[in-house]
Amino acid sequence: MLFRSQLNIGSSSTKASNSPVQMSEVDSSDPSIGDTVIAQVANVLADSVVTISSVIDDGAQSGEATGTGVVLTADGEILTNAHVIDGASEVRVRFAGETEPRPATVIASEVGNDLALLKIAATGLKPVTFAQPNTVRIGDTVVAIGYALALDGGPTVTSGIISALKRTIVTDAGALNGLIQTDAPISSGNSGGPLVNLRGEVVGINTAVARGDSNSAANNVGFSIGVEEVLRVVEQLRSQASGTTRKDRKSTRLNSSHQIISYAVFCLK
Repeated sequence: MLFRSQLNIGSSSTKASNSPVQMSEVDSSDPSIGDTVIAQVANVLADSVVTISSVIDDGAQSGEATGTGVVLTADGEILTNAHVIDGASEVRVRFAGETEPRPATVIASEVGNDLALLKIAATGLKPVTFAQPNTVRIGDTVVAIGYALALDGGPTVTSGIISALKRTIVTDAGALNGLIQTDAPISSGNSGGPLVNLRGEVVGINTAVARGDSNSAANNVGFSIGVEEVLRVVEQLRSQASGTTRKDRKSTRLNSSHQIISYAVFCLK
């Protein structure tokens, strides 16, 4: 242990310096600021990604679940995960930069495919652009955007690669097929948010993460519903919203693996 006398506290050799801290000559007007590809992708999607809050009260317990959604059409269609709004008595949507959320109506939902269609009263919104399904490749760099942990401010942006395609995972609701596996960090609150390529095109909708248990470890193993499956289900949801009766896809039970799958939704109880 060092005593105060040994540290020479207050001696001339340890007094704080009056010299200025070295600062970069690059300021906010420099064209290189925000010029990385990922920064440009985040900027392109800034007005097309929303936070979704669901008020849940089933009598036994109440709380609020928070997830993410993407703008599907300029006139107010929003796409998110079904589990984000499942059992909600009230759903609200908030855009980046806004302080007050907007009320939303769930117009169609399919638990089996884990996608839901919301509608808000709006015009002139900026819809996302979906990638062509046959352009998605293993090893592609991707960016995950979403309201992780319901943190204040804008969405969280993380990056990684596409680790695998056509994955199937088992959740409490059954099996989800046609998934993209990615190592881009996906946290609670990211559910329903986009996984996008470096052209700013949506390649998947983030839905779940794998976490380890006593028998196995899972690091950066996230799953997104692939764009081919998303586009197919969106048409089904629109048919459902227009009055076409269709039952949810039946859950397919698979042999359980050692991995535990958790939906990436953030719950405030």
